[in-house]
Amino acid sequence: MNQSIGENQQSQPSINYVNVKYSFKCLRRHLFKDKVYHVHALQNMITIGEQFNDPNPKYKLELNLKNTVYWKQEHGQNRAFGIKYKKNVKYFEAASEQLNKFRQAISCLIGFHSLDEHYKLEKVIGQGSFSKVHKVYRLHDDKPFAMKQVSSKQKNDKENMQLLENEIGILNSINNESILKIFEVYRIEEHQYGIIVEFVDGVCLATLIEQLKKHQTKLKEYDIKVMLQAILKALVVIHQEQVIHRDIKPQNIMISLSSFRNIKIIDFGLSIKNQLQYNRCGTPGYMAPEIVNMKKDQQKAWTSLCDIFSLGVVFFKLLSKGISCFQGQTSDQVLANNKKCQIDWTIVQQYNYSKNCISLLKSLLAKDPEERITAYQALQHPFFADLPPVLATDFVGNSMTFRSKCIMNQTIDKQNLDSVTSLNDYTGVQKQQIYITDLKPSRISRRI
Repeated sequence: MNQSIGENQQSQPSINYVNVKYSFKCLRRHLFKDKVYHVHALQNMITIGEQFNDPNPKYKLELNLKNTVYWKQEHGQNRAFGIKYKKNVKYFEAASEQLNKFRQAISCLIGFHSLDEHYKLEKVIGQGSFSKVHKVYRLHDDKPFAMKQVSSKQKNDKENMQLLENEIGILNSINNESILKIFEVYRIEEHQYGIIVEFVDGVCLATLIEQLKKHQTKLKEYDIKVMLQAILKALVVIHQEQVIHRDIKPQNIMISLSSFRNIKIIDFGLSIKNQLQYNRCGTPGYMAPEIVNMKKDQQKAWTSLCDIFSLGVVFFKLLSKGISCFQGQTSDQVLANNKKCQIDWTIVQQYNYSKNCISLLKSLLAKDPEERITAYQALQHPFFADLPPVLATDFVGNSMTFRSKCIMNQTIDKQNLDSVTSLNDYTGVQKQQIYITDLKPSRISRRI
């Protein structure tokens, strides 16, 4: 239900208009006399008042996914926006250019209505237990996008809503060509959301690795080098935003078949940012030792270096024709070997890769996180000497030292959460992976 507020009492605290994202005038049509209002898009709410910077605006709407903004269009152009007020939708008219800027200012912060007036749904390209992904086309320019349709109504509504808002917030905070770009969020039904993201024209890295394994062939070292450099550059961006992905694996890395330099990191559903507190999780076979061996009910500080270890496992598979460094016939066996972290280096050494290649691999897969290198340090490794150098100035806007380890305080509580079944939503290729949350293989169920 929309949390809009009617006439405000003088006792209500005044609104802080210091950080305004966008403001404009609009027209509210009435039977006898139309009225002009001032609209302000703030950091956490929309205000609509009779005065500029109105201390007690008539309408207020919190910016969260539980609320909805409605749109009216004519000939493909926005003509008015609406909010629910006393069970009715009140519309406010403005110039199309102003409405477009307003829409952009609140995009991904609140649910939009009328998906079918803006996008045409096409085929399903991915499906999971509680989500599916459509290829969609934007009506006014026929541009393709992907729409991930998810439900927040599962066993724990509050937790699922928090995870959904967390993923959307992280995607919305990172603007980089190697990170999946999010555009808008639509509220399809009360507990159904459609997340509009860019359509990635490529395949997931898991598909490529499967082909290597199937045909018992290997990539050229140079091609692997180009791909790895691109992934590491993406991780530098992610980590400088104080984000830990927590699920780096081939299924969550998209590649372009035209150039291995073009990659996309996707699926931030398990990611954390700043001091957000979540239970540990990951995919058996890709989890860093400090995570997979973490004792329950303990407070533990761990870092973005867990993503580096996971990437090391991916690197290992690329070098070994698809063989994992933690093998097993079942998820239990894979998990057990992941915990031991006893890596057989001869699996990759038999293919005569360069010393620098093996050296970097071992640095990424260091069991002790204190001995593991960061993403930026990895980019300075001699392995990449024959590629264009990556400099700190390439990452404009970084507010932290690249060599810092971005420590995140992680509290593990007593709750035994379910495991998760993951799906490569963005390619239509279903690849199920078991996530571990309580690290007890006997307690396995599924959720997306």
